Amino acid sequence: MENIKEYQHYLEALDEEKSAFERRNAIKRLYECKTDECVYYLNEIIADRENLLPDWLKNIAREYYVELCLEFL
Repeated sequence: MENIKEYQHYLEALDEEKSAFERRNAIKRLYECKTDECVYYLNEIIADRENLLPDWLKNIAREYYVELCLEFL
């Protein structure tokens, strides 16, 4: 059940209806969970296989992704 929180943050980051500030905060909250699922979801945002996300959002996710990976080392 704990994964639901991470997934919810992930969906908020993808939601085009939300403001840029809300999407950025969703990525930050996702990072703050600091679980394996967070790494997966941040990677999904960075990869953006369907090219739906703006570059600025991918850049923010990339920064948190790298920081989280370094913490896991």
